[in-house]
Amino acid sequence: MVTIILPAYNEEAILKENTLKVFDFCKENIKENWQLVISDNGSTDDTPNIARQLAGGFQQIKYLRTQNHGKGYAVIEAWQNYPSDTYVFMDADLSTDLKSLPELIERIKNGADIALGSRFAHNSQVSRSLKRKIFSLGLRLILKILFKLKVKDAPCGFKAVNQAVVDSILPRIQNKTWFFDTEMLILSQRAGLRVAEISVVWQESKRPSRVNSLTVIKDYLKNIYRLYAAK
Repeated sequence: MVTIILPAYNEEAILKENTLKVFDFCKENIKENWQLVISDNGSTDDTPNIARQLAGGFQQIKYLRTQNHGKGYAVIEAWQNYPSDTYVFMDADLSTDLKSLPELIERIKNGADIALGSRFAHNSQVSRSLKRKIFSLGLRLILKILFKLKVKDAPCGFKAVNQAVVDSILPRIQNKTWFFDTEMLILSQRAGLRVAEISVVWQESKRPSRVNSLTVIKDYLKNIYRLYAAK
């Protein structure tokens, strides 16, 4: 079984269209049994109603509601509530082209504990703003210096894990917001787990960002210091 999580917070504008895009892609391209979970972390718009309608209309679409705000809560609670063989999450704006999904799943089947998309991989095709490029490069450098992290693109929102990660790593993750998957990678490397990166086609969302960049950067730096101090 493959369980795919779409974390959603106030995504009424894109949720139905993008959920159905993933649904149609999986029907055509995923050979294993699969389910698609909309994990709503406290939306205050029409996201819950849209998600319930989708779950009511399609057997393979599920809906999970958590009151905890944070992308990490949405992903971790959904992975823990829907037992599977391969666990996936992708950002609801579908910035990463879905054509990389079968390879992501295949890497887990072939022995990787974590597989993730990398916008720095040799064959990746990426369109994003200079600000985001600088942030990604800076974060990559800090993680390499402080943690010797081999992963090139820790924050890319396109990842898959196996049961070992769900059982042994997720309970140890303290940050449940934007940094959660970077923390997952650092803890997994320390535990000697196998990590694979794949190339992707990635297009920055044209929607105005609803996230304060300075807040995210401060949160990243605070959590990087916490993990470094605890090693």
